[in-house]
Amino acid sequence: MLGKLLKYEIPAIGRKLLPLYGAWAAASIFLGIGLRGFDSESDLFSVLTILLYVAVTVAVIVMSVILIVQRYRNSMLGDEAYFNMVLPVSMNEHIANKGLSALIWMTVSTLASLVSIFLILLCSGSLFDVFPEFIKGIREIIAEVGAHWIIVLIELILLSILSSAKSILAIYAAITIGHQAKDHKTLASIGAYIALGMAESTVGNIFMRLGWMFNFGRFDNLIEFLSTHEFMTSQILMLVLFLVSIGLVAAYFFICKYFLEKKLNLA
Repeated sequence: MLGKLLKYEIPAIGRKLLPLYGAWAAASIFLGIGLRGFDSESDLFSVLTILLYVAVTVAVIVMSVILIVQRYRNSMLGDEAYFNMVLPVSMNEHIANKGLSALIWMTVSTLASLVSIFLILLCSGSLFDVFPEFIKGIREIIAEVGAHWIIVLIELILLSILSSAKSILAIYAAITIGHQAKDHKTLASIGAYIALGMAESTVGNIFMRLGWMFNFGRFDNLIEFLSTHEFMTSQILMLVLFLVSIGLVAAYFFICKYFLEKKLNLA
């Protein structure tokens, strides 16, 4: 049943985001052309293309967040909930449907941003200047991390996916908690999101304080840590990060499930 829900949910978001992606690509092309001849602030066309690109980029980001919030709130807590709650679908599937569809479109947006950067570089004529430096930087990182760079890359991708899922479910959890308020549900949701963020930050600080066990605190970033320590030691850190991320995802999922099953009020 989850597959059927996704077949409806994914296109519902795509119908609004895909046109924005097209506008983003067009703005990227115009910006690339504008930057090709940009030599001073008096170049009106170049300035306009920059403003256009910034406006479209902000629109894509804002619309993505709005759709993540709107689709969940309307379907699970709004008028559509009267229909959705009578479907032969478990609450787990309902939440997973919203979370997975949002995660898919967040991934698509990330890929669209990469395409946007590629188009800018291509149309501005800078692609063949930047690309060798990019490859050089990748090789330096691989050399620092060592022979296990493929494993580390896969782990970082998985951590990014978990982080995105955590962020989405945190928004859902805050909306669900805020919906319990009799008045000012939006303000209550914002307050709940801040409270959840503070709790999450506290958990993170606790684990960072325990990081002295691996002498992690003196490193500026994860790549530096991975390149300095033995592979097995770095894997202990990665395991901790995975467990914390999975724990937060499960906690936010449980909050949504609990309030939707036990405290849902559509009045």
